[in-house]
Amino acid sequence: MSRIGSPTWRWLGGHVRLQWPRLGAGASAMALRAGVLLLLPWPLKYIVDSVLFGKPLGAWAALWLPDPLAHRLLLLNVLGASILLLGCVEAALACLGNRLLLDAAQRIGASVGRDFFAHLLRLPMAFHRRHLSGELMARVGGDVGALQQFVATVGMDVVPHLLTMGGILAVMLAMNWRYGLLTLAVAPVLIGIAHHFAARIRSASRVLRKREGEHSGATQEVFGNVQLAQACARETHEERQFGVRAAAVQEAGLRLNRVQAAFGPTMNLVIAAATGVIAWYGAMLVLRGSLTAGELLVFLAYLRAIATPARQMAKAGRIFGRAAVALERIDEFRLEASEIGESAAALTPPDCAGRLEFDAVSFGYEGGPPAVRDISFSLEPGRTLALVGATGAGKSTLAALAARFNDPGRGAVRLDGRDLRELSLRYVRTRVALIAQEPLLFHAPLWANIAYGREGAGRADAVAAAMAAGVDEVIAALPGGFDALLGERGTTLSGGQRQCIAVARALLSDAAVVIFDEPSSSIDALTERRLMRALKVLAQRRAVMLIAHRLATIADADQILVLDRGAIVQRGSHAQLSAAAGPYADLWRAHGESAPPLRLVAA
Repeated sequence: MSRIGSPTWRWLGGHVRLQWPRLGAGASAMALRAGVLLLLPWPLKYIVDSVLFGKPLGAWAALWLPDPLAHRLLLLNVLGASILLLGCVEAALACLGNRLLLDAAQRIGASVGRDFFAHLLRLPMAFHRRHLSGELMARVGGDVGALQQFVATVGMDVVPHLLTMGGILAVMLAMNWRYGLLTLAVAPVLIGIAHHFAARIRSASRVLRKREGEHSGATQEVFGNVQLAQACARETHEERQFGVRAAAVQEAGLRLNRVQAAFGPTMNLVIAAATGVIAWYGAMLVLRGSLTAGELLVFLAYLRAIATPARQMAKAGRIFGRAAVALERIDEFRLEASEIGESAAALTPPDCAGRLEFDAVSFGYEGGPPAVRDISFSLEPGRTLALVGATGAGKSTLAALAARFNDPGRGAVRLDGRDLRELSLRYVRTRVALIAQEPLLFHAPLWANIAYGREGAGRADAVAAAMAAGVDEVIAALPGGFDALLGERGTTLSGGQRQCIAVARALLSDAAVVIFDEPSSSIDALTERRLMRALKVLAQRRAVMLIAHRLATIADADQILVLDRGAIVQRGSHAQLSAAAGPYADLWRAHGESAPPLRLVAA
């Protein structure tokens, strides 16, 4: 559990401090409101004691109020108007304070959400592979929302009610200390009850939030793979699984409801019992002459005023429990750190030639054997390097190392002679473009998906990039052309169309190194020719790394590396490798590659 003073609490406190002017103004309004609430019962005291029973006013009241003996009706009118005025002032201060505090809470929630989202966005891919996107959404949305509600509750309920209760108890002790102590005796009981239920609410909330996160993540995953579910006729299975998860969420929610349902009535029972005892004792004091009827009325009004904050504090306890669990869950992910660090002295060179070098690089994923071992090669601008090998040979790992999604365990990856770890991460990612086998697209206009490759790019830039890459015909043939609204992850497009968009995006980014992962897999011959022409445009001025199973795609590469179990077992040109005995010649014959190779580099 996150303790006050822990890094996460300090992190939250930093966001709160940014809104301190609004919070301070709202708290001031609530403090004034608490003062008004202290004054509200006093006109009733004088109505009972002075107007009804003719008791003389106290010394300070006589300075401001008419004489009850000479001007009884006037005094009644003044006291009635005072009640109305105090009620209006209290309502105005409550409205102003609530507005300021809600506004501050909203801004704090937005700030916390942005900061937490930015932190998650920069965590390594290994973290995102471990966690479902729906679970992350539950924490960015639900847990941050719980913290926002916590801030608003502290400002609107806890602080003003504590001030009100403190002021009431001080006045009651000043009026009659014995009676005040009797009233105060109920406070420890209420605090004990609140503490007991807060612990139970926190435990139940923790289970509920966990179940909700699991349910949200699994449901989002099913919707992301709905085509697979339908293709395998698994709708009924997924419906049953949804029901199981929903039942777990329901059971956790019912448990929390049972605890919350008992909290308020328990508090009310204690308050009702205390009210009966205090009212009886007060009446006895009036009968003995130790207390006036008006003072008893003030005490009872104050007791009622204390009961309201106590009930509100009970409601706040539920919010505190949820906020504590939310902070624990946020803390869990905020403690995650990216292995891809960046020093304060990271370099951002003014330009990039695109010379890529792997120097004795070895790397293994956490808990597994080495994925690549002692890899060395260099790639110059205007040249093409192809990686060939069976699944799991290490091709995609090398691509991830080149784009610095991972850092080598041994050796170094260099760009223009500088170790990637010495360079700004933003610089590396903008100079090395990675085009995946299944390019990732957003639910946005097509041109916006191309423009995503360069910050500040607009529609005209996207169209120009597509024309320069030679894929504008493919895009223009789509309904809506460049303005077509793509489905989530580009599911409304074919694989070839998505790859054409990714090539145009890479061209627009003006990256010096471009990595293609299976650029021609599962596309028709016409689209492949267009795509290869686009790759040729990119390859003219850039260093190009190609990962492909179709050997005709990479047969014209300047250098081909054949990988097996993370090591380079052959290297050379297509002519050299196909003429020599070895894995490459075996792959070439096995694939039956007889068509002339598609040229990537301008002659």
